[in-house]
Amino acid sequence: MKRTNRIFVYVLGFMIGILLVSVITNRRGVQRKAGADPWLTHNAEAINVGAEPLPEAVPAVIRAGTIVDFGYLPNKLQAQTKVWHVNFDQSYPYVRVVEDLSSGVCSYMAADQIVLKLADGVDVTALKPMLDDLGLRLRMFNRKDNVAVVGVLTTRIDAVPATIKAIWPYSDLFKAVDPDIIEFK
Repeated sequence: MKRTNRIFVYVLGFMIGILLVSVITNRRGVQRKAGADPWLTHNAEAINVGAEPLPEAVPAVIRAGTIVDFGYLPNKLQAQTKVWHVNFDQSYPYVRVVEDLSSGVCSYMAADQIVLKLADGVDVTALKPMLDDLGLRLRMFNRKDNVAVVGVLTTRIDAVPATIKAIWPYSDLFKAVDPDIIEFK
C-alpha cells in the first residue's frame, strides 16, 4: 500500500472514530436526561395540590429550594411532625426539613442519606451483607473517622427514620446511626 493510501485510510479511520464517539456521547447524554429522577417525580401530583409552604423560621437558603414532597408523620390525623423534601442543585441536593408540631422547632438534614459511626474494629467491608440485605448503597466512607454514609431505603418523607429503624438489627456493626444533619452558621 502506498504511503498516501495509508495516510488516507488513517485519516478516514480517525474521522469515523470521532463520529462514533460523538454519537455514543450524545446518546448517553440523551438517556441521562430522559431518566426520571425518582426524588423529583415522587408525589409530584400531591405537591401540586396540597403541599404547605415552609415555616417562616426556615432560613432563606432553604426557602430557595423547590418542594418535591410534603407530609405529616406518623400520619395527618395524629401528626407530630411536618416534613418537607426540598430540592437543590448544591452539595445537599435533597434536604429534609422537619418541623416539630409541639415546639415549632425545625431541623434540617439530608433527605437521601444517613451517617453510621462504625464500631471499633469494624471495617467498612463488614457492612456489605447488611447493605445487600436491605438494598442500600454505601455512598462514602471516611476511614480516618470510621464513618460511613449510606443511602436511604425510599424517597418517601419517612425514609430517614425508616432506614435508621431497618438498620438497628445490625447494631453490632456501629456505635451510632444518625441523620446527616445540616447545620447553619
